[in-house]
Amino acid sequence: MGLRVIIISVLLAQQISAQSILPPIQEWHGKSESLIAKANNPWITPTEKADFITTPTYDETMNWFKKLADASPLLNMVSIGKSVEDRDIYLIIASSEKEVTATALKQSDKPLLFVQAGIHSGEIDGKDAGMMLLRDIAFGNKKELLTQVNFLFIPILNVDGHERSSSFNRPNQRGPQNMGWRTNAQNLNLNRDYAKVDTNEIRAVINVMNEYNPLLYMDIHVTDGADYQYDITFGGLGRQGYSKGISNWLATKYKTHADKDLADSGHIPGQLLFAVNDRDFSQGNMLLVGEPRFSDAYGDLRHMASILVENHSLKPFKQRVLGTYVLLESTLKLLAIEGKSLQEITLSDKAKREATLPTRWKVPEMKSAATFEHQSNVKVKEDSGTVPDSLKLLGIESRIVKSSVTNADYVEWTGKPITMTIPNYKGTEGVDFVSRPKGYFLPPTCTEVIERLKRHGIQMETLKQSREVTVEMYRIQDAKFQNDGGNTVPFEGHMQVKGRPIPETRKQVFAAGSIYISTDQPLGDLAIMLLEPKSPDSYLSWGFFHQIFQRTEYIEAYVLEPTMKKMLEESPELQKEFAEKKKNDTNFANNPNAIMTWFYSKTKYYDDRYLLYPVGREI
Repeated sequence: MGLRVIIISVLLAQQISAQSILPPIQEWHGKSESLIAKANNPWITPTEKADFITTPTYDETMNWFKKLADASPLLNMVSIGKSVEDRDIYLIIASSEKEVTATALKQSDKPLLFVQAGIHSGEIDGKDAGMMLLRDIAFGNKKELLTQVNFLFIPILNVDGHERSSSFNRPNQRGPQNMGWRTNAQNLNLNRDYAKVDTNEIRAVINVMNEYNPLLYMDIHVTDGADYQYDITFGGLGRQGYSKGISNWLATKYKTHADKDLADSGHIPGQLLFAVNDRDFSQGNMLLVGEPRFSDAYGDLRHMASILVENHSLKPFKQRVLGTYVLLESTLKLLAIEGKSLQEITLSDKAKREATLPTRWKVPEMKSAATFEHQSNVKVKEDSGTVPDSLKLLGIESRIVKSSVTNADYVEWTGKPITMTIPNYKGTEGVDFVSRPKGYFLPPTCTEVIERLKRHGIQMETLKQSREVTVEMYRIQDAKFQNDGGNTVPFEGHMQVKGRPIPETRKQVFAAGSIYISTDQPLGDLAIMLLEPKSPDSYLSWGFFHQIFQRTEYIEAYVLEPTMKKMLEESPELQKEFAEKKKNDTNFANNPNAIMTWFYSKTKYYDDRYLLYPVGREI
């Protein structure tokens, strides 16, 4: 027995032991197994060499890519940023063009595909599939894929998390044996950072979007959840979201083409699946447009075709990697055929200037809008009035079992394939609309927000001298800071806040250095969602305007007491208003501090900017 066989046998035994607690699976073989390189291929990938039991480290991956790029005129490797632990985030440029600068590829007539792997570095299928595909493009029989398409590929986005590797990082995932960590070195989830752009990694991704202007963007993940027969699932939900033309293209042209190629190669493709009850599919599946903190929702808001890929964590690593290879190749082939039509649709979506925009989405006719992270923790009542689509689900049998440890019910998957017809709820109805202003004024004090807006590529004008304008501004009432069970807790490094924005029209002077953002631009919709307080991912919500919630000038009770008496004596209208407020609000009537604050707010001494959101809307 050779040393390589012995090592693989030992690794396989360790993997089987570590993952014996997972539900049973069906043995899989598919046509895509022919994509695996022969053992004597000089460009065999480390994962192929290990029989898909392990995945290469960051250094092994990047050294392999450097050698490949040095040997092939079709590939270039560039750093697009550094992690906080000083690792390069590399971008592989695959193109047959003579010039492969960002400017040249942005101006090229060829469609440009941008794919990233390892945003959650334990979910690393895309890295290994990309290595195989780029090897075959460089030195196999796949060079023709670049005849009509250019290809950008980030092998590992979360480079620091990738090196926090262990066989115990993802207990619900079947391989590889060494899996990276979900968050980056700052313990931030990169797929919650697209709106606020705190991290070097997401800043690098958005720089690529701005500099290269890709036509289609793909973010490759592995699931965390329920069991089913599908191995490769991805989006394409129909005419919903902010880019309806693009969404329709993804749901029809793209998904139909990719599903066929996957099925022909022995895989079982499906739509994204998120159980309504967050456990099994007995109550149906739920799909909503997420907030722009997520990659696919952010791409939709930018009017860029975006695909969220979720490979099934309970399928073997080899099966998932090979399915991802097929999906990548299928995408390149489709763009060669249909890229022009997608370009036209994209231009049309970018040119639209809707008068009103929803800040959230819900399933039509549901009695209340559901807001949650990628379709989790949603309860759909039978009396909701919703008539969902039906979905023929290729599922796995499950049963509810009572735990002998906790005495609570939990779901157990038997491994037996079944077919179910289930409700398929789709969040296509917009809610909490905001009107589109002509633009926004931001004072120079909003330095952090202005810097982030620039990072997104949003166009803006800097005022060279002060300007007095009539604008609509919001007073934020009833603000509540994020809490969990009564305890105030941070989320992704921020203390989030929600409040009720009350509009008021004001004459406001914006000093020199203020900026003006017109919404008549391709990223105008993105600017609206980042600046409107009602939006769940607004910069107010993320805590960049906490200073408006503090008062810095006060009035002493001994001064306010005679002031209140005088105000009541001089104003019968105020007497009436005060009496009605006490009558209708017993908490107010019995709270001396609330009463004094109420009177103070009606004096000229009161801070006019208290609770005033400093962004002005030009209407």
